[in-house]
Amino acid sequence: MATRDRLTEAILDAALVRILQVGIRRASLDDIARRAGVNRVTIYRRFRAKENLVDTVLQREIRRVLAELGTIMETTPGLDAQIEEASLFIITQTRTHALVTELLRVVPEEAIEFYTVRGEELVGLGIRYIEGILRRSQKYGAIDSYDPRPVAELLARFAHSLLLTPRGGVDFADEDAARAFVRVAVVPIVKYGTGARTPM
Repeated sequence: MATRDRLTEAILDAALVRILQVGIRRASLDDIARRAGVNRVTIYRRFRAKENLVDTVLQREIRRVLAELGTIMETTPGLDAQIEEASLFIITQTRTHALVTELLRVVPEEAIEFYTVRGEELVGLGIRYIEGILRRSQKYGAIDSYDPRPVAELLARFAHSLLLTPRGGVDFADEDAARAFVRVAVVPIVKYGTGARTPM
């Protein structure tokens, strides 16, 4: 089982590298197989189709980001600081993750189409994850009791919008500007929900 897991990881690594080099459409299974040191049959046995392989690569990257986010939440002292650092991490990832920057550089039209067509799936995943965090925080009394679904959707859609349109009113490449935005707009809504006023 361990051998199979290592081989699967090698295939996923090879697929990610090739996708970043030429885009999803031009990343052929033959190229990925050569890079992983296997043949196409081995890939088909594990993933059945290129689409499944691509999905698995993306899911693995999302899990990695979420694991880092969880570590930030667990190791940052203080609720406000946890929200702030977690939000800044997500903002940074939407701007700097290789699956965003490299795809936009190598195949910009494909990248925009991909993140638009797959937007529903990405936003839905974000909503579920954020809602889970909010509900756990409410359970322990860390934040107010409110319906977490609108807040989760708002934050997930914000992250997706930032991915597609990184430049706007706030320069999120400027850490101070991004941090100020998070403190004013994100921290209060996470703590108090959409229906409460921010304490003065």
